[in-house]
Amino acid sequence: MEHLDFETLPKRILGMQRLEALFNQNGYLICQSSGEKIYDFDEVVTIFIPLSPSTDQVMAVHSDHATEFMQRCLSNLN
Repeated sequence: MEHLDFETLPKRILGMQRLEALFNQNGYLICQSSGEKIYDFDEVVTIFIPLSPSTDQVMAVHSDHATEFMQRCLSNLN
């Protein structure tokens, strides 16, 4: 882990809790890679895309698409 602001980790935990609350409320999350609904929370991969040194975008991706999604995100950085 790089040098992160001391607030970053608690914000990430809060982001994961919000995803879980949204899942519990709706019964599913939308995969940010495929657009498919994820009905099994154990298949959700939480990905944090840094927007700034202290802010992340929290995204839910199906575990089947997580590696490909991360590769696409990283290739867009170049």
